[in-house]
Amino acid sequence: MKSKIATALKNFAKRIRLAERLVPLLWVLVGVLLGGVSFSLISGGEIYEYQDSFDGVNLPDVDVIVCLGGGRGRISVAGDIWYRYWEQLKGEKLPVLYFSGMGKTTVFATLSKQLRRGVRDAIRSDQVVIETESTNTEENAEVFERFARERKWKRLLLVTSRYHMRRARFIFERILWERELGMQIDTASVYQEPFEPEEWRRSIHGIEVTLSEYFKWLGYRTFWTP
Repeated sequence: MKSKIATALKNFAKRIRLAERLVPLLWVLVGVLLGGVSFSLISGGEIYEYQDSFDGVNLPDVDVIVCLGGGRGRISVAGDIWYRYWEQLKGEKLPVLYFSGMGKTTVFATLSKQLRRGVRDAIRSDQVVIETESTNTEENAEVFERFARERKWKRLLLVTSRYHMRRARFIFERILWERELGMQIDTASVYQEPFEPEEWRRSIHGIEVTLSEYFKWLGYRTFWTP
């Protein structure tokens, strides 16, 4: 009986000593984790340090308006921008409205429900391209390159969420350049709460989406090649 108690006490003492050794390591790990979180919260806003070339007043002479799927409000905004061209150009030489990365079953009749009524009344299905092959930003650019080359497009207006724009433009530029298809890229960001430079830290959802995109941006900027 005494030997069992002694053995148990020795084992307990070993655990105590092991715990004492682990405590400093745990504090180091906690410090690294907190430091990483703090750094991310400070530097994550880098993805918003971006100036669109489309100002909503002057319409660049583009062949196609490219709306990237996956974000709330993007389709509606892209439709409104197309409508601005329709009003100004009186229906002549209008840019194609290209929706990238839509679901496999997407057709114009269902997609048009996300457009304002005035846009739906003005636009025809032959002025729209619904691309359903791609599933992420890189594939968006790869599939678009094939369309652009086939149709000899020279200039595009890229429409996506503000938090996504910096990485999206980077990917499109690199892929088009890598495949020797010189295209000028204009951009129009979709503004959404809470994804704004001064707002994203105020909500859990804003932090989650912004930091997720920030780490993707770092990965593409540092390691990615088309």
